[in-house]
Amino acid sequence: LVGSKFPECLAAGEVGVAVLLQLLVSDVRNPFGLVYVDVPSAGKTITLNFFSDLKELAYPTDSFTPASLVSHASNRKKEDLENIDLLPRIRHKMLVVRDLAPIFAERQENLLKNLGVLTRVFDGEGYESDSGVHGKRGYRGDYTFMFLAGSTPIAPRVWKFMGNLGSRLFFLNLNVADKSEEELADLLGQDDFKRKEQECRAVTRELVLTVWNRHKGGIVWDKKADPLELRKIVARCAKLLAHLRGTVNVWAEEDGEKTKHQHTNTVIEKPTRINQLLYNLARGHALLCDRTVITNEDMWPLIEVAFNSAQYNRIRLLQAILDCSGTATTDVIETALGCSNPTALKEIETLRILGVVDVEDQHLGNAGRPEKIVTLKKEFDWFASDECTALRRMKPS
Repeated sequence: LVGSKFPECLAAGEVGVAVLLQLLVSDVRNPFGLVYVDVPSAGKTITLNFFSDLKELAYPTDSFTPASLVSHASNRKKEDLENIDLLPRIRHKMLVVRDLAPIFAERQENLLKNLGVLTRVFDGEGYESDSGVHGKRGYRGDYTFMFLAGSTPIAPRVWKFMGNLGSRLFFLNLNVADKSEEELADLLGQDDFKRKEQECRAVTRELVLTVWNRHKGGIVWDKKADPLELRKIVARCAKLLAHLRGTVNVWAEEDGEKTKHQHTNTVIEKPTRINQLLYNLARGHALLCDRTVITNEDMWPLIEVAFNSAQYNRIRLLQAILDCSGTATTDVIETALGCSNPTALKEIETLRILGVVDVEDQHLGNAGRPEKIVTLKKEFDWFASDECTALRRMKPS
């Protein structure tokens, strides 16, 4: 039904349900945060609205600040604050935030504070904070929840801050294609928009509750039954993403006729947490498909999330290399990124420093300027394989 009403939202909605269903797995203790990303009017809010009728399991909101999780409001008595704290209300539910962009647009000081709170809350162990008004307040214990949100494209400075803090959020670019004049005109003659959305809400609710009622006691997952080769794919995705969203400062220095790129410290998070979270997503997708063992069909969501949860230029550069079967030249990368040679070289150097690619010079004699040959490192060359391509093609379209 969703595919016929809103085809551009089908894959994103499927991943959203997989996020929610993780709550059924007894050993899942880490909140999973997924943010749909695209330009305005691309379908993010429509997809999020699919979950609006799931009052038992989802907590939708239009406005959210991390400070609302554990409140220190000065105009309320301390004994009244538990009634307005958000964290207890989303425990064992999915918080759905229709627009996360205002948080990402905050000034640096507030942004760092908000990301710091989210980093701690996404450990799933509760959150405690102190203030001069109410002293120490908060919650400890199992405060697992899931998180689904929408945002316009993320600014580079935000990625840098998240990388240094050890980001707990994952991202999925909707990449909705522009509609032609004919397609836009056809939309004007279609069924009532809100009625179509309501039908998708109803079918989403029915699907989730059917799975939920079937396993309402929770599921003790037999991890050893999951094929080792698929668990290795999860691990590959975790390692790639850890490197892709590392932070590094790169700048150019002139050395005679050559430009040298220098860098300071590099921060690459250990892939252990990402590995577990992506595995949990695969299990949630398996439940969506009425299975309690992961199969090939459950790999495309985590591969797409891994390819989308890093800075935009890095994603495009990686895709350009994959499109060339794992090896690309400077001119191909310039075209793919739509940028100048110095910008392409900077992005290439960043991925080299982060350990994603190897780079070597190709001397062309008098035929033209020297080019760089960029090749995926051996530990990541599986992502240029036919097997990976086949798994990605399982994504509904």
